[in-house]
Amino acid sequence: MNTFYEDVLLREEFNLMQKLQKDTEFAKYVTVKYEDRVTGETKMVLSMPTAGRYPEIYIVDYQMPVYVGKGQLRNDYHAEVRITLSEPVLSSREADNGPLVNFNSNFEPFNNHVHQTTICSGNAWIVAKDNGLWHFIISLGALINQDSFVCAEGSHFNSAAFNYWVLRGRKPVTNITWPLDLTTKKTITVVPKTQTAPPMEKPKISIVKKMPEQQPIKKITIIKK
Repeated sequence: MNTFYEDVLLREEFNLMQKLQKDTEFAKYVTVKYEDRVTGETKMVLSMPTAGRYPEIYIVDYQMPVYVGKGQLRNDYHAEVRITLSEPVLSSREADNGPLVNFNSNFEPFNNHVHQTTICSGNAWIVAKDNGLWHFIISLGALINQDSFVCAEGSHFNSAAFNYWVLRGRKPVTNITWPLDLTTKKTITVVPKTQTAPPMEKPKISIVKKMPEQQPIKKITIIKK
């Protein structure tokens, strides 16, 4: 297997997944686990994999409110998504072939992108593919939550659910602050300026133009005879 895929791509995806799970707002609604490639056990993403074999399979649990009809909100929705990465997916993000997704939930939400056992993962990958897996997992959650940045126009699975979403002003079910700037947050370092002595002032030279002295005009006396 390609060592760049093993040692760089999978590792970087895992590091970003750990950073994502540490986000307080994200962790309220989503829990990320993975399948250890050595032991086969399911582990929380904040624990390190065995022997540095970074995972290809992630198991993501979503728990958030959803509509089940017009004006009918339920708070006990639970969906599990099993995501399988591969070398072609991570090496060619510009392509439309996203990760393999298996989706299952405890009931059918009133949502034009989500069935009980199906989710529009292709649409989510189109939105997320330039960033990778962490953004893809956010995009799947945003589809469940009906966030406008990932929900495409049109009926898709359920025309009644789409019309109700439009009637609600295309607003999400819950106002979740997704960490979409996960890789752009930077620490600003302020470096104090070194105090230096003020420069010595050069003496000012005044140049005065000297006017020639005026000579007294001799008076001439005219005597009339």
